[in-house]
Amino acid sequence: MGRTSTVIGSILLLVVAFVAANMIAGAGLRGARIDATQGSLFTLTKGSRAIAKSPDEPVTLTLYFSAKLASGNAQLESYARRVRELLEEYERVSGGKIRLRVVDPEPFTEAEDQASVAGVIPVPVDSSGQNLYFGLVGANAADGKEIIPFFDPRDERMLEYNVSKLVHSLANPKRRVVGVLSGISIEGGFTMDPMTRQPRQNKAWRVITEIRQVFETRTLQKDLKEVPADIDLLLVIHPKDLAEQSLYAIDQHVMRGGKAVIFVDPNCDNDPEGSNPMGGAGATRASDLNKLFNAWGVEVVPGKFVADVDTAIMVSGGRGQQPVEAIQLLGLTKEHFSDGDPITTPLTRMNFGTAGAIRAVTQPKPEGDSQPVASGPVATITPLVQTGPKATLMDATMLMFPDPTALRKAYAPGSEKLTVAARLSGRVNSAFPTGRPAAAGESAEDAAKDGKDPLAASKDSINVVLVADVDCLANMFWVREQELLPGMPVAQKFADNGDMLMNMVDNMCGSPDLLQVRARQESARPFTLVEQMQKRANEKFRAEQAILEQELETTQQKLNELQGQKQGQDAFVMTPEQQKEVENFRLQAAETRRKLRSVQSNLRQDIESLGSWLKFINIGLLPLLVTLGAAGLGFYRVSRRHVPRAES
Repeated sequence: MGRTSTVIGSILLLVVAFVAANMIAGAGLRGARIDATQGSLFTLTKGSRAIAKSPDEPVTLTLYFSAKLASGNAQLESYARRVRELLEEYERVSGGKIRLRVVDPEPFTEAEDQASVAGVIPVPVDSSGQNLYFGLVGANAADGKEIIPFFDPRDERMLEYNVSKLVHSLANPKRRVVGVLSGISIEGGFTMDPMTRQPRQNKAWRVITEIRQVFETRTLQKDLKEVPADIDLLLVIHPKDLAEQSLYAIDQHVMRGGKAVIFVDPNCDNDPEGSNPMGGAGATRASDLNKLFNAWGVEVVPGKFVADVDTAIMVSGGRGQQPVEAIQLLGLTKEHFSDGDPITTPLTRMNFGTAGAIRAVTQPKPEGDSQPVASGPVATITPLVQTGPKATLMDATMLMFPDPTALRKAYAPGSEKLTVAARLSGRVNSAFPTGRPAAAGESAEDAAKDGKDPLAASKDSINVVLVADVDCLANMFWVREQELLPGMPVAQKFADNGDMLMNMVDNMCGSPDLLQVRARQESARPFTLVEQMQKRANEKFRAEQAILEQELETTQQKLNELQGQKQGQDAFVMTPEQQKEVENFRLQAAETRRKLRSVQSNLRQDIESLGSWLKFINIGLLPLLVTLGAAGLGFYRVSRRHVPRAES
């Protein structure tokens, strides 16, 4: 009886200890967690944590999600959990500075009216007039408001950045100023159509739209005489035909420590003036600032574009033709980006079109060239984006009427990586060591009386980011815009070009917290091993197909040769030799087709075998190991109880 009471008491004691331990853990370890996912998907980055703690006044985040209407949609429900858990993490990390509200705006309720008025996009779910809401509204104590109209599951990689950007905007109402100097209508508005000579309205490029969400943009004119002092960053895009005074203004901005991001292009396909067939000899798609760059010891190689067969984007070869490598279009991946720079570290893919090459000026210019050459200190070029090792430079005149097939035939592999984007740093000389150039109708003496003392060299290390391509900013190279509802476009990104520019602006404007919250991995993980198996099988399939086509061409040539040896009526009768050739070809073709089927069959078998092994490991092996471990532990404990004690 005493032993039974002891056992019962021990069990009760264990139950009490278990409940107490859980209560203590629930209260004391509420914030403790382990994120074992690759890339720590469920852990806020250092930048996001800093942003969450940054508001001086409380920030309220209201998540509108139609949970009942989304019931049954597994993808949407899963993504909604992901969004809510992320917002809860912001609330937890903020230390009370962020408050989260979750509202289910059921149809025909006041909550639905609030969501609609706030700017959350209603998505019709059926013809009954019911709308699904899935967006976020943030508000600060100063009546500031920021909105994420709709959480698109396809844009999961940018989820944390979008939330951090919203909180950062609410915590820092005063925005940094970006001055935009552009030779094309990247900001939208009305321009003159070079074909019709009539005004037309242009839509702003997506990259500018995204910059405007975080920063204040100010348009600068091409006849710029001075960069305003309140400009935090000078963004120069496709600078064509700038006057000497404008070049001087840019140069002095950089010499005085101003920050600049510059995009130039040896052949900008998105330049409407250069594409005008009536433009005459003066019409060009090229832009450069080599007048300045050469003085700094740098150049974007004039009249040349980068071609790289290893990173070429496949394009249609025409009706009935095989796809061909467009060597002037570069699809660059993480291996081509600097992994030590905050601008490029988070990026995974970028597309470039007819880009130029950035390099140091290593030798004097030919006689008669008016471009200045650096003498003395030169800029340090730190590559951000580079091509593969087989890239080469080709003449930009070949792009007047580009033929991908002809360009591919003219391509000769190079032997080094070429730099497409880079940081420029270090102390450099000015391109205008004697001061401001005289404007039209102005004497040199008047120009010399300029109120501001010109700098013949930079005060300190310059801070410039240079990209030798403008087309990479165009929508077609990185984003597709679809209208979820009339007048409400939703952007679906397939490359990180826009993120690249945002990284540059963030970094150069001194926003390190947001910079650390660039695109994250998606929670859905692709089967990379299966994709590699598919790729190998496709390569083998294409090789076998090429052999078949070569054999077909060889046999056809033999038939033509035999046919050419015949004359008169015999020309329409197949000889025994021709019949033998045809029969041999049929046998070879049948054998090749059998091999092609074998390649596809082996691929399916390999994938099915891999799937079977994964099922066995997850369903069978792991539970078996746990069971065996538990059984072994139980056997060990039982054996220990039956060991006879030694007599004292």
